[in-house]
Amino acid sequence: LRVRWRASAGGLARRPRRAPPPAARGGPPPRRVTADLAADGPHLLVEGPAGSGRTELLRAVVASLAAAERPDRLGIVLVDGRSGSGEGLRVCTDVPHVSTHLSADDPVRMREFAQSLSAELKRRAELLGRSDFAEWHTGRELADRMVAQRTASSGGNGDLDSPPSATVRLRPGADRRKTQAAPALPRLVVVVDDLDQLVSPALGAPGRPAAGSVMRALEAVARDGERLGVHLVAATAPCPRTAQTEPVKQASLRVVLDAVVVGRGPEDPAPGRGRLVLPDGRGTEFQGGRVTGRIPRTATLRPTVVPLEWHRMGDPPARRQVRELGNGPTDLALLASALDRAARQVASPRVPSLL
Repeated sequence: LRVRWRASAGGLARRPRRAPPPAARGGPPPRRVTADLAADGPHLLVEGPAGSGRTELLRAVVASLAAAERPDRLGIVLVDGRSGSGEGLRVCTDVPHVSTHLSADDPVRMREFAQSLSAELKRRAELLGRSDFAEWHTGRELADRMVAQRTASSGGNGDLDSPPSATVRLRPGADRRKTQAAPALPRLVVVVDDLDQLVSPALGAPGRPAAGSVMRALEAVARDGERLGVHLVAATAPCPRTAQTEPVKQASLRVVLDAVVVGRGPEDPAPGRGRLVLPDGRGTEFQGGRVTGRIPRTATLRPTVVPLEWHRMGDPPARRQVRELGNGPTDLALLASALDRAARQVASPRVPSLL
């Protein structure tokens, strides 16, 4: 992780923000599929019916983004749009890049979130002025390397004895390291699950009255986020009303997941199987990997002892029931722990919460 982060150091305005490398099990051979939110985006939309693996793919996107950049250069905001959706995106909150998690079960926090996100967009617009995110950071990097022109009042206290001139000199590397601060404006990625539930909340849903304010804030991100360094990654089920919203219209990157049938055979699509479509229309089929599956704590299989009735002595042995070994941590939890350790070792502060 530290090697990755060093490779992207100083390139906040240019380095790609990549979607996860899917892994295949069965079917077509594994293929690494990446997408660049900065170059191909700015926004990503994941579409698929229930059970197609939308939430798990969003978790994988969060994991991949966090592994690509330091927590002080990339902040992630999580929004669960469905009330009572179980774990949802909450399992990603241990990732140090995650600054805010919002659930549709809390209408008060939903209103506060809408106001805070709108205020953040306004703050960025005032800070950037007429520049966009990349131009602002490029100018900031250049300005940090330059030394202001010496004036006559500086006398002999400076580090040079030559008279004032109009020459622009570069600050020595050691001094630059002393004065250079962490980027004041990190990229921000807003990850929304069940966007369709925010567009058309169910009757009686706790967050129904506040869903409209959240949608207006997300639509502002969809319209202005590219210039302000704010990206939107949203997942939705097929919905006619959702198709007319700004987050869907402005999403230049698309993932379409296949439907999963009950009682599927070995050749039928597994959850997470879909197609990534780039802005130029090129598509790539992939199988998304699972980041929340639990791994066994040991590599050995414990013996199983079962009672054997005398009248079954001649029957062939029954196969053990295949079940998930749920006694170990998830891959996402292991990654979050490694990210936290790496962030502490490089003294990387976290992006402040919006709430």
